[in-house]
Amino acid sequence: SSDLTFRAPALRWAAMGCAVVMPVYFSAARDAPASDPVAWWNRAVGDAAEWMRGLPGADPDRLGAIGFSRGGYLAAEVAVRESHLKAVVGVASAGNVKPDDIVRQPEVLLIHASSDPVVSPLRTRHWARILREKGVPVEVISFSSPRHNFSRAEWTRIFAEAEAFFL
Repeated sequence: SSDLTFRAPALRWAAMGCAVVMPVYFSAARDAPASDPVAWWNRAVGDAAEWMRGLPGADPDRLGAIGFSRGGYLAAEVAVRESHLKAVVGVASAGNVKPDDIVRQPEVLLIHASSDPVVSPLRTRHWARILREKGVPVEVISFSSPRHNFSRAEWTRIFAEAEAFFL
């Protein structure tokens, strides 16, 4: 389950002093991109980031977000528009923010599969280019894989890359 995949890294990062929002977005609807209330999801991620910022002992310079697929879109979109997140990792994702709406510059790491059939690598690279043009520091890592989702070994590597990025 996704909870088991994300739980161990989340606990480890928290123990290292990082506060990380992990939007987990899974919809069974075939028309989810058209029918799900995306504005509500963006608000939920923004609220979570703001709540995390107010936690006792939270270091405002170590607030981050990581998300897979639509969760990665949400994390990055909220981070560049409205939140105080300092770092974002988007896995198998991109973004849909108009360049003029990018007003914040968190560090961004985009990780994608070279042949992702759901989120095209071209889409991820296009998003990286838009972010760079707006002064957002971006790193892109490509895995040689034909899938949208990743194997347990690939997730282990993804979380290691994310951890190095956050710390």
